[in-house]
Amino acid sequence: MDGDQIMRLLAEREAAARVEWLRLEEEAARIAGLIEACRREIERLTVTREVLSGLVTGAAEPVPAASVPALDGEFADQLLAILAEAGRPLRCREVVAVMGENPSVARHGERVRHRLKKLVTAGRVREVEPGLFTLTAGSGPSSG
Repeated sequence: MDGDQIMRLLAEREAAARVEWLRLEEEAARIAGLIEACRREIERLTVTREVLSGLVTGAAEPVPAASVPALDGEFADQLLAILAEAGRPLRCREVVAVMGENPSVARHGERVRHRLKKLVTAGRVREVEPGLFTLTAGSGPSSG
């Protein structure tokens, strides 16, 4: 085999590897979407079960109309720490980059944006303008 043949073979293998990589990235994005849909369904079913349980047992306390789902403590603390260290409002893509993930990958940004919005609902983060997040006064990561 001469040098040209070797280079052509390497180029073909590289192209095949790139195609497989792209296929796997698409499959990973599809699976991430399925996981997120399943997580949302679990949250919806959990709230429904809690509401129905309260109705069946005749609980005296009314169930809040908009209950805040439990936050992923470790992930929430990581986001709060990043906002605290920045000392200024950050865009979602900036938070993703600080986390060491690729901000141009949509699922990374959406996962962070979703959790930041939950932290806004919980009153721990403030969205100073659409897509720009900062800590609320006295908020920060949990100790421990």
